[in-house]
Amino acid sequence: MAEKLLIVDDDLVLGDLLSEILEETGAKVFHVTNGTSALTAVEQETYSLILLDLLLPGMDGLEVLKRLKNLSYQPITIIMSGHGTIAKAVEATKLGAYDFLEKPLERERVLLTVRNALEKSKLRRAKTILIEEAKSRYQMIAVSDSMQQIFGMMDRVAASDITALITGESGTGKELIARAIHLNSARASERFVQVNCAAIPEELVESELFGHVKGSFTGAITDQIGKFQQANGGTLFLDEVGDLSLRAQAKVLRAIENGEIAKVGCQKYDMVDVRLIAATNHNLSEMVAQKTFRADLFHRLNVIPIAVPPLRERADDILPLIDHFMTEFCHKNHVPTKKFLPDAEGMLLAYSWPGNIRELKNFVDKLLLLIDSSEISGHLVSHLLNLSSLPEDLTDQGKLRKAKDSFERSYILSVLESNNWNITQTARLLGVNRSHLYRILDKFNILPPSSVAE
Repeated sequence: MAEKLLIVDDDLVLGDLLSEILEETGAKVFHVTNGTSALTAVEQETYSLILLDLLLPGMDGLEVLKRLKNLSYQPITIIMSGHGTIAKAVEATKLGAYDFLEKPLERERVLLTVRNALEKSKLRRAKTILIEEAKSRYQMIAVSDSMQQIFGMMDRVAASDITALITGESGTGKELIARAIHLNSARASERFVQVNCAAIPEELVESELFGHVKGSFTGAITDQIGKFQQANGGTLFLDEVGDLSLRAQAKVLRAIENGEIAKVGCQKYDMVDVRLIAATNHNLSEMVAQKTFRADLFHRLNVIPIAVPPLRERADDILPLIDHFMTEFCHKNHVPTKKFLPDAEGMLLAYSWPGNIRELKNFVDKLLLLIDSSEISGHLVSHLLNLSSLPEDLTDQGKLRKAKDSFERSYILSVLESNNWNITQTARLLGVNRSHLYRILDKFNILPPSSVAE
């Protein structure tokens, strides 16, 4: 599809000449003669590029440029100016204009500038698409009140460059939260660099984070930049930050406070612009008391604490997560989805999920690979989760029975309501006889509405 370009200039002759030149790029070119018409045009159509004259009747080019920032999309703008307005053209570039062309315009200069600008526009759109795809890939599924509160906190954190510390058990989704914050921040188009501090040998942590110069230690055969420099302009995620050595903690603190990092074996400091997010499953407060974690670094990281509850404390999220993982798996592998029967859902809700969301996803993948049946019963769930080895409190204290009864009651009610409380039809659909259904209704104290005749 051809790019759309907009010329904003009150000189009709120049507008016609520019249109002929720009049509050589294969673009569709439109021309308006004042700022008000330009703003109307960009609201009605999506333009890749605008050539904007500074001296316009009524609203001048600088004012138009400022108002363009309120658009839902951001077209690339090239300023056109005469000799006497070069200072204003420079001011326009500071306001976000891509470049400026000095009048009288030169054909080759115009074509070169426009082609470069259109290439940048394509790259910008491609980057936007990639960001949206990443947001979709790393979307978070949760309906529980506790997670809704965390989502609200994430929105506030993403709107700034403030440091955040995400805490929670392994598998609760700390990395997903960090990525979501990055993708919804002003740094979304820059890199998200992740470091698992627990997976790096202690003697290599500093080199990994800050880089090293050739010959600084055995095996350092070339210069290497570290994660801080790789993340420059973007976000650095320090996962399992509680596993950093005290020496590495001191250097991380300096990098956070001053934006300065020094490669191993080098005395020179380089400046970096990095947004830092840290995560841990350790209790850093206890580590500070035990002097295994620096108090000053803890307070610097813990500006905005985000404590992620384990899955067993937000059971409302279990079934939506299962549905999401199942849909995702089935779409990717071209297999039909499966239905969980009420007793199966009860068991899934009652299970404590010690591995949290990571364990839940692995369970769904295993289930879809191993089970051919279109319906998943409690017996199958029990087998796959090896429920016979669960702690006694899952069965002895009635958690499983309570969850199962709750779902069974809800399921029977939904079937009754969908059949206008026709007992015969409902019993047939449930696969039981009428007398058995009446006993179930009595057990769960299910009474027909007053509008339904016996």
